[in-house]
Amino acid sequence: MSEINVYRVSGDLQYGRISPAARIKDGKRQPVFPNDIALEDWELYPIRLSKFTTDVDFILYYAGDDFVVDETAKALLQPLIQTCGEFRPVKVGERLYWWFKCTTLYDCTVKGKIEGRIALPESNMWSEVNRWVFDPSRLREAPAIFHPYEMKTRFLCTDVLKDVVEKSGLVGLTFQHLWNSTTGGEWVKWPPVLGPIAAKLGKELEDKWGKNKKKYGLLYDKLKDKEGIKLI
Repeated sequence: MSEINVYRVSGDLQYGRISPAARIKDGKRQPVFPNDIALEDWELYPIRLSKFTTDVDFILYYAGDDFVVDETAKALLQPLIQTCGEFRPVKVGERLYWWFKCTTLYDCTVKGKIEGRIALPESNMWSEVNRWVFDPSRLREAPAIFHPYEMKTRFLCTDVLKDVVEKSGLVGLTFQHLWNSTTGGEWVKWPPVLGPIAAKLGKELEDKWGKNKKKYGLLYDKLKDKEGIKLI
């Protein structure tokens, strides 16, 4: 029987990020919180671009692990993950992108074995998980992408999704390995936000932005003359 791997999947900050701009409602500017908007109320909200955002197929969107996809990536992923959530349109200039709202919760961990810091024990909600432990029998039936019950802002997947994306050659998603059915869970380090190590990581990120700018081109530069473009 083949091994099973589990990954955290998200957009990658090294390619930049985008976020919805505020909307005008009742004469006032109000922030847009995508997760709170029902599908029937969804609109083509204006997009704000980080000045480092490069022109790739998957872009980190808003917060957490959320990402948007271009038309090419959507055509690739939709047959695989359309039952796991909703593709909602967002517009950057004259380009159409799609925010993927994952709606699938899947329970596949081994309770009592996870290591980390739990926030709400009665609800099995964790503030951080340092080592995941999964049930292989549940993973064999897992959706292509899903939220774990323990951390509902995370997207997890197995090799089913990872292999398709990596073989396609599309750029922008990152897959962080969390667990293997033979070797178990890997220790997940949470990077510091202050101190010399954080400064070093920040410098490394800036270097990646520079390299990606040369390789892919900044998305803002390509769309700056189009209506609706705003910089963060």
